[in-house]
Amino acid sequence: MTDNTSVSAKAPAVLRQSNIELLRIIAMVMIIAHHFSFHGGFDFPSEAVTFNRLWVQFLLIGGKIGVNIFVLISGYFMISSTAKINKIIKLWLQIITYSVLFFAIFTAISVVPFSFKAALKALFPITFSNWWFASTYFVMYLLSPYVNKLLHNLSKKSYQRLLVLLAILWSVIPTFLTVPMQSNSLLWFVFLYALAGYIRLYVPLRTIGGGKYTASAAALMLLTFSSVIVFDILGTKYEAFAYHSTYLYAMQRIPAFITALLLFIGFLKTDIGCKKTINILSSATFGVYLIHENQYVAAFIWRNIFHNATYSNRAILLPYSIAAIVIVYAVCTAIELVRIYGLEKHYIKSIYKLSVKIEQLKERFFSLKIFEKF
Repeated sequence: MTDNTSVSAKAPAVLRQSNIELLRIIAMVMIIAHHFSFHGGFDFPSEAVTFNRLWVQFLLIGGKIGVNIFVLISGYFMISSTAKINKIIKLWLQIITYSVLFFAIFTAISVVPFSFKAALKALFPITFSNWWFASTYFVMYLLSPYVNKLLHNLSKKSYQRLLVLLAILWSVIPTFLTVPMQSNSLLWFVFLYALAGYIRLYVPLRTIGGGKYTASAAALMLLTFSSVIVFDILGTKYEAFAYHSTYLYAMQRIPAFITALLLFIGFLKTDIGCKKTINILSSATFGVYLIHENQYVAAFIWRNIFHNATYSNRAILLPYSIAAIVIVYAVCTAIELVRIYGLEKHYIKSIYKLSVKIEQLKERFFSLKIFEKF
């Protein structure tokens, strides 16, 4: 998320719409809330439906919605642009910086034992999917020029048919039949990318009426959460229901997909002008993800610093969780902004020079006679 054509936000002014930047921030807060619940070590008995149990389950709901939102935003901006080598290098450096940094810190303080295998994974975080989202997003970014060519060469009607087909295969069928239909996170990202691209290319944008979409998204979230309550109640007698209570929260399930789409359209149609503070905070969102969801940091934050599970049956869980989520977001944002303005700015010119040389080498390579035979 280092620019508006990637997951974060540092791009030309024309792309710096604060409505979308605000949506990035909201999506990241939702993701942190999800991780508070997911990594917190909570273990509520299925025999009882308590307020704290429902609250922890409610916090889970925004995680995959937030992921879908980030990919939709990327597709919307990237459908009309090209993946540039300097941006690929910037994204790669951002990911590897946090990967190596946290590996070094946690091995130095003996929280994690050193091993050559772990060191290798730290040096190649995208290859080994140290962050599933970062690896998937990076590959999608590499593929985007070719996806764009495919989508731009489709007629509007063919584009529509493709989207309907993929929605049925990778959202409708998985929701009702629980089978993935040969999809995975990368294919799902490509579908969301294509969907947002269609909105950019063919749907007239009128900055009015956004409130109806966001209200609909909120209503759908509450309806989805109500299914959790029903499953919890049924789960007091039949454990299988309790085990699958958050089934509709998954990334490709219809509720998570439609909620993200409604929020995305709602914020697109809401004009709040250009707010410098929002744009600066938004530029750090991908860094916030990389920091708090690092494989070593995540367990340490939620279990060793905030001790989430110890508050399972305490009355202050709700305000405590909100405070923890805000603190994590604020601290991670501060760290990422230090990286951007204290570190990245010193090598950004070198990245541009390197990208020019890589482009030249690429042109020379593909101009070799060997390629004329194909």
